Amino acid sequence: MTQFDYILTEMLEQPKILKSILKDSEIKELAEILIEENVERIYLTGSGDSYCAAWFGAYLGEKWCPDLRIRHYAPFEFVNYSRPELLKGSAVIGISVSGETPRILESTIFANKHGAITIGLTDNPNGKLVKETDYKLLIHASPSEALQNSSYSSEGAKDYTGYHHDVSQTKTYLANLSVLSVLVGYLSERTKKAIQSVHEAFSLVEQVIEQRGTFLKIGQSISNVADRIFFVASGSNSVTGLFGVYKMFEFTLNGFTCDIEEYCHTGYFITTDHTSVVFIAPDAVSLNRIMEIEPVIREELNSQTVVLVDTELKREAGPSSTPIALPKDRVLSPLVLTIPIEFLSYSLAKSKGFNTNLFRGGQDTEKYVSGSYKMIRQSKLQF
Repeated sequence: MTQFDYILTEMLEQPKILKSILKDSEIKELAEILIEENVERIYLTGSGDSYCAAWFGAYLGEKWCPDLRIRHYAPFEFVNYSRPELLKGSAVIGISVSGETPRILESTIFANKHGAITIGLTDNPNGKLVKETDYKLLIHASPSEALQNSSYSSEGAKDYTGYHHDVSQTKTYLANLSVLSVLVGYLSERTKKAIQSVHEAFSLVEQVIEQRGTFLKIGQSISNVADRIFFVASGSNSVTGLFGVYKMFEFTLNGFTCDIEEYCHTGYFITTDHTSVVFIAPDAVSLNRIMEIEPVIREELNSQTVVLVDTELKREAGPSSTPIALPKDRVLSPLVLTIPIEFLSYSLAKSKGFNTNLFRGGQDTEKYVSGSYKMIRQSKLQF
């Protein structure tokens, strides 16, 4: 009997989740409240994949809302090293899929104390984050009843709840990016155009999921040669590169990320014939620089290369290119490029014999989750 594949199921659920996000009237209502309250700044904070989402939200805000200062912070840095006097007249969005992350709770409590409007972006309508913030944004990725228990049995690990399946996160990350895209779209002065761009990106997600066989083959190919993977990208896809690294870590694999130019000055020197380099080229500017770099890596270092490139740029790309239909507004390309990273990392882990139904691929899973529970969930709040 074939074992149910939870992570694959989650990845295939994503178009349905995006449709539910588009129907969520609370996102538009919250944007109207922020506009009415004359919010001058928005701070986004999250940990892990949620930190990547916060970074994306800030990047998108810089492009679409230049008069609204949107920044991202790691939560510990936000509470201890930001300027609290700037929080009055600001909004703080704490991102926690489980709604239980102490440092995110701490960030929103800290923000409230200093006069900010607080918003909890979460998958868990019954989590602490919703109770501790002024407003909530739900990502609609999981049934709420499934978030109350985990599949773990050991002390500590069994209390690490808030996730639909205890697997490497996929659908919740894309959902976070998507909710932030809709929210920032409504905050933009060119709202109609921004929301149309979001709709286009969401449609392309489903299209690229249908292309998953290509990404699964890439993952299998990489598994045969690589003991480390670089994700090389710039602009808004710097977050996609970091997300790729986190997927490697969740399967106990070695991942690195670099800006395109920085890679030439740093990561290049640990690139060997046992390294695979995934270049992300959503636009001509990135592709032109990558096409100066990629042949050297492939021909002189004998390293395996993959170039994820927009279909419109395929003609200018080299033999390692994989064309993907990307949104016309390239700032939204991380929504679509998340998909190949998900399937590539999943296929890579599966090809290496890992149990993809378990966090860390089944390697000492409960021991590490128990340790994570002690480090994270049992951490004391300062506020």
